[in-house]
Amino acid sequence: MEILKICFVGIITAFCVVILKENKSDLAIVTGIAGGCIILLMTIDYISGIFSVLASLIEKAGINNDIFKILVKIIGIGYLVDFSAGIIEDAGAKSVSEKVILAGKVLIMAMSLPILVKLFEIIESIL
Repeated sequence: MEILKICFVGIITAFCVVILKENKSDLAIVTGIAGGCIILLMTIDYISGIFSVLASLIEKAGINNDIFKILVKIIGIGYLVDFSAGIIEDAGAKSVSEKVILAGKVLIMAMSLPILVKLFEIIESIL
């Protein structure tokens, strides 16, 4: 099972970070980032499968491709911000991490505006 491999990589990375944090804190941060990247690489196939299914559902529903592109960007921003904020927080800069999260939320809201406009247009045409 793939999740067991991912969990083991996470646990091994965490142990390495804890051990290295005492003597070489710089190396501990790099180890944590490397472990996180390995976990992300292990999930790439699943991510591409999810986007394929979403693309086919949107095509069947007759929704504009621009909306799908916006949704993919919003999902990407969410995951990227979460991953980056975790790394920044692990490095000891919690306040910077919170600002990255705030910036991500603002960007997601800004990018979702065209979808909201389209939704209101659909509602208006129904009424």
